Amino acid sequence: MEITKTPDLPSSICLYFFPGTRAARAMWMLEELNLPYELSLVDLHQGAHKHDEYLAIHPLGKVPALKIGDIILFESLAICLYLADNYPKSALAPEIATPDRAEYYKWMAFSTGTLEPAIIEQSRRRKALETGTDYIDMGPVLTPFENTMAYINNILASRPFLVGKNFTAADIMIGSLLRWADSMALLSDFGHTKNWLEQLKQRPAYQRIREH
Repeated sequence: MEITKTPDLPSSICLYFFPGTRAARAMWMLEELNLPYELSLVDLHQGAHKHDEYLAIHPLGKVPALKIGDIILFESLAICLYLADNYPKSALAPEIATPDRAEYYKWMAFSTGTLEPAIIEQSRRRKALETGTDYIDMGPVLTPFENTMAYINNILASRPFLVGKNFTAADIMIGSLLRWADSMALLSDFGHTKNWLEQLKQRPAYQRIREH
């Protein structure tokens, strides 16, 4: 089984990852929290995710997965929510029962429930246009990419981060998705978002994970 580990780190936290996947946002969270953690490469090309050893960690054979002591978590959103709540001194989640906390919940859900499907659909549409293949429009099931991005762009025109003045895990979730969108040149019409994303990329924690 092709899982390789960073040796001898004094930590009970282990992140199972593969480059170019949603594991990057979990890694970004860990770096922002300045937590020591072990990296376990699950080599998808070699089929490591299909082996019993890894299926005992993630029954669906996906990455990321996070092991903290006896707790095993998967789904990148769940990992980020858990880490933000369990290391509150980092202030990556606003205080409970505040207006900022409500805004934070909205953006965390928005990241995977609205933005990610919109990016995927936009990339499908572009690929169909480039290759001349048929494209099946999902209609009102999905919020159009342009509408989704216009909403984000308008918000970022008046504030430095998604939840007001403070950087939170919501910026990590949305930022990791928009990094992907930017790599496909989908953000050229959304200047405020581009500027915000470039500022996020200057953060020391991001610099440490940017190759992932």
